[in-house]
Amino acid sequence: MSKPVDQYGPHRAKRLEGVATRLRGLGIDAEFGVLVPYYDLYGGVPEGLTGLVVPEPGGPGRMQVTVVSARRTAPPGEGGMSADGRMWVRDVDLEYDLGADMVFEVTTLDAFGDGPVWAPRRHVDTEQAVVDAIRLWHGYRDTLRSTPPPPDPRRRSALARQANARRAAAAAAKVRIEADGALLPDDLDPELLCYHFPRDRNGRYGRTAVVALAGDGTALSKRGPWLAARAAGDTLVVGVEALIGANQDHRWDRLPWLWRTGERDAPPTRRWQAPDAAAVAPIAELLARHELIDAFTLCGVEVDAEIGALLSGYPIDYSHARYTETWVRVLYTQLPDCAPWRLAAAYRAWQDERRAARRPADEPIALFGLKGLNQQSRPMVALDARNGPPRLTMIWTASNARLTRALWDCPADLTASLLDT
Repeated sequence: MSKPVDQYGPHRAKRLEGVATRLRGLGIDAEFGVLVPYYDLYGGVPEGLTGLVVPEPGGPGRMQVTVVSARRTAPPGEGGMSADGRMWVRDVDLEYDLGADMVFEVTTLDAFGDGPVWAPRRHVDTEQAVVDAIRLWHGYRDTLRSTPPPPDPRRRSALARQANARRAAAAAAKVRIEADGALLPDDLDPELLCYHFPRDRNGRYGRTAVVALAGDGTALSKRGPWLAARAAGDTLVVGVEALIGANQDHRWDRLPWLWRTGERDAPPTRRWQAPDAAAVAPIAELLARHELIDAFTLCGVEVDAEIGALLSGYPIDYSHARYTETWVRVLYTQLPDCAPWRLAAAYRAWQDERRAARRPADEPIALFGLKGLNQQSRPMVALDARNGPPRLTMIWTASNARLTRALWDCPADLTASLLDT
């Protein structure tokens, strides 16, 4: 079957000659040809539509420009997406059979496959407006690059404060028990709990931290009773709370050596996935110097294209370029505290738990969010190891499920030992 032919192709080519000439004068390649199909809230475009194609320098994206007929259906300034992004009012009727009221239609495709892709379009009246839009996009990776932050010179002193605070709290453990019954074990260890409880940079207990210690067997994705610890000043309060286990940053039911006397003597290979602090000291030093890729490579950990771009300060694509600085900052705040040599074991632990619950266990699991977007589906850094070595990847998800930090962060007692090496 022959592919559809754009009967207005010659007319579009003539109308776009001026744009192409201006772009080439700026050193920007632009070729006339068949466009990748796209759609948005105005609908889709006909197959075989032609226009100018501008490839992204060194990337997979492209910009496309064509000519359409547009008839306004709402007064200027009305219609389109509402300010809260919740309502759409059509403001123009678009026709691809050319007639009166012709305008340029500009679309940006960050990535595309075989079928139509979502690509919100813009309509402008002049050639210069088209050229301006393409110039801004064409160099965006370098123009909008964010400089990764330098290593924090106060990091070591902050870690030392935390270690000292942990030792002091363990030596004079203050734990108030407000729970009884089957969830409360006989061997809860106040010293271990006070030592390992999450802390802020100043060594104080995390004010909003909740540590889920043990559940009653409720499915991890369902809300149910959990034995949990919270901070009240310099005291930890252990009680029973209704929590969703899979959504907890701090869940220790699979790490009893953090809070139970019976596991106090668990060996380093079980607690740290390392024989001793000296074995991982070179990796920890690379992380502290913000040489993250080198540290990951040393541990056999890969990163996907998006995480790799952000670690170098580059936007992941044009439509999200304004979030680059925020996302880069989050990565360099979170990842120096991770333990990349633990990621393979962390993923296996998550898989074992999922399989025991008869849930899918071959997909990425979120570690932490990248922040900045107020929407249901959010960008997160996730761990994937289903097809080989552990890999940090960027995912978009509306789920709050994540891998407990105790499986992939550098353990507190190991951090203290590293300070002495």
